[in-house]
Amino acid sequence: MKKLFIYLSFLGLLFTSCKKIITIDTDNAPPQIVIEGKITDRLTTQQIKITKTIGYSDALVFPTVSGASVKVTDSRGNNYIFSETAPGIYTNRMRGVSGVTYNLDVTAEGKNYTASSKMPNNVKLDSIGIIVNSFFGNERKTAAAYLVDPIGETNFYHFNLYVNDYLSQRFYVSNDRLTNGNQLRIQLFFKSNNNNNDSDELNSNDKVRVEMECIDSNIFDYWYALSEQSGRGPNQGTTPANPTSNISNNALGYFSAHTYQTLSIVVP
Repeated sequence: MKKLFIYLSFLGLLFTSCKKIITIDTDNAPPQIVIEGKITDRLTTQQIKITKTIGYSDALVFPTVSGASVKVTDSRGNNYIFSETAPGIYTNRMRGVSGVTYNLDVTAEGKNYTASSKMPNNVKLDSIGIIVNSFFGNERKTAAAYLVDPIGETNFYHFNLYVNDYLSQRFYVSNDRLTNGNQLRIQLFFKSNNNNNDSDELNSNDKVRVEMECIDSNIFDYWYALSEQSGRGPNQGTTPANPTSNISNNALGYFSAHTYQTLSIVVP
């Protein structure tokens, strides 16, 4: 018994001696250009937003980039000049067309950035609904999008979910690698912004709005990387990192030509 006590005491001392304080280096990196651009199939004011990253310890106010030259051309020979209508916001009223490739050209602070995106064919968002799931005996209402995936073509989807006009903090993407030509029911689990003290539960009379975008493969990769990092809980998901951008010259962000649909419903 004495030998056992000495052995256990030695193990306790060994594990205690292994403790080490680790200091994480959070030095601020040089700012990078962030470009967020969308061209949709609606006749509307299309927008390109240009900002800069901030340091880890800085306040969450992202500097805008003014005075940039922003141009979009397409594979049909059209040329669209985007004018700065607010600090860092560049706009042009136009409509994108499925099957057409759109090319972005930005010159900002002496550097040039380019990107390309082909607008896919539109896939109809047939309806949205509310389904009830049971988790360990507790019922939870969840929004769902319903559509029929076209057979014989590759499709990628991105969704935005709003509950009572609050955008869910999750990222929702889907492809048809395993479901080509099938009827799809895509569940969209709401995640609130905790700063608004919202609940993640859907309740009766909540207003639900779903936006669906048909996107190209590069933009799917971008949103998928973010979806792997969002709202997964402890020991799940991937290590946070900047998703791969389709914009050149080490810019962050994305340039997406996609179709757009939206439907709304009230939770029963």
